[in-house]
Amino acid sequence: MNEAATIQITWRSVLMLAVCMPILMSALLLFWQKKESKSAIFLGLFLLAAVIKVIPQIIGFAGFYSVWPGLTFAPFNVEFLFGPLLFFHAYHLMNHKPLGPYKWLLIPGILQLSYYFWAFLFLGDYKNKWAYNNRFHEPYIIPVETLMAVFLFVFCWIKIYQLSRTYEKFLEHSQSTAADFKPVWIQRLLIASLLLLFLFIIAQVVPVFITDMSYTEEFPLVVGMMIILSWVGFEAIRKLNQNFPKLAVIKYCENEISKSNPSRSWSDEIVQLEAQMKQRQWYLEPRLSLHELATSLGSNETYVSRTINQGLGMSFNHYINQLRVNHAKKMLAQPHQSILNVALDSGFNSKATFNRVFKQHAGLTPSQYRKTLS
Repeated sequence: MNEAATIQITWRSVLMLAVCMPILMSALLLFWQKKESKSAIFLGLFLLAAVIKVIPQIIGFAGFYSVWPGLTFAPFNVEFLFGPLLFFHAYHLMNHKPLGPYKWLLIPGILQLSYYFWAFLFLGDYKNKWAYNNRFHEPYIIPVETLMAVFLFVFCWIKIYQLSRTYEKFLEHSQSTAADFKPVWIQRLLIASLLLLFLFIIAQVVPVFITDMSYTEEFPLVVGMMIILSWVGFEAIRKLNQNFPKLAVIKYCENEISKSNPSRSWSDEIVQLEAQMKQRQWYLEPRLSLHELATSLGSNETYVSRTINQGLGMSFNHYINQLRVNHAKKMLAQPHQSILNVALDSGFNSKATFNRVFKQHAGLTPSQYRKTLS
């Protein structure tokens, strides 16, 4: 230990602290988020864990470890929590059910923190800690820890991807506003997390298994990860401004359907359904869901869903938006109606969604379609 060592705030420490501040700010804002609060809290914890992970680099560049070598094994290693916290965020955003067995994903993170607390508090002075590090921790614990962190993150990433695909199908068959709730945020989060994993592998896996890498060489990689996390935080605040529909299983009851009227075909059912839809114009309700339509019809979700699927060969979302686009086409024939008014009066929540859905069904944007009429 160098007795003359002093703390010197270097430009690297200042820059890393600066890129961490937006992450901390967005984490705090997520903790106070009222919409999707449970999901937001887990994402805030993920961002907070990322900042904790880079504290050794921040204080290391400033010389803290030279002044206080006893900081060795301070419990800043929390990478086992990254994957689970990210998965919990996505899970609660798309699902109303408790985590169930998924909560055991936290066990590796708890064990990791417990190990570092033990080493930090009970190994004695810095000389004992350094000896333990050279004899056991660095050759045995670090390789296993690094591989386990990557494996756990990849496992959680795959689970998020699978859940998002299931959620997208659920929206298509149960929500008329599926485009508004399509898990674009989750898809972007998956891309960002892949970039983070790539940088993490270079900064953590390469030094352990291939070649040594100093703090200085890791510096641009860590800064890159912090910049990506800053984007994740502020983009989450912007996207999590509404409550998302939660996954639900629509149970199919063959007996109930067959008892209702076994002689009817699905084509007969769709004729009755369309007659009521056109008469009462339920499709103009901006947030019409399969559950609300089934309630209005005095039926159940499974029956109505199968009626649309079997009778028309399309999903609930496609059917409702087709009716809305047909309604919009009639309104577009009136020159005094603005595109925005047509969108809102046709059951769409925004002009952007209206333009996108209209082009999907009509092959033209609303403005282009209006020009064809004139």
